[in-house]
Amino acid sequence: MTRNQLNAGLALGSVFLMAGIVVLAPPVPPASAQSQAERICREQGITPKTEGYEYCLSQATRAIEWGKPEIAYTMARVTADARDSCLESGLSPATSGYENCMERETHARSLLVFTDEPQYDRDVAHQ
Repeated sequence: MTRNQLNAGLALGSVFLMAGIVVLAPPVPPASAQSQAERICREQGITPKTEGYEYCLSQATRAIEWGKPEIAYTMARVTADARDSCLESGLSPATSGYENCMERETHARSLLVFTDEPQYDRDVAHQ
């Protein structure tokens, strides 16, 4: 056996070994809806320590589960806009007035988002 044949055999064996590892390796599971929603909320500046986090997380998670990531981003933006509005009106975080403002603003803004151009899936009543 010549040196070239030996090198070719080693290279071919390495290729088969790597192919076997790739084929037998367990697949990487997709990120959960909640972890995707957490990332989306964080991108909008909504963190676990901020008011509105639970709202952002629940709405974004639901949208991801429904296969509507664009709505998840929209709801995170709604939460961030509501937070900014409440802060601009002079309310201090962690007060009842601020919490009431967040509830009112997120609800009103989420309604406004979907009034411009409603898009309904055919099975909207069954969800």
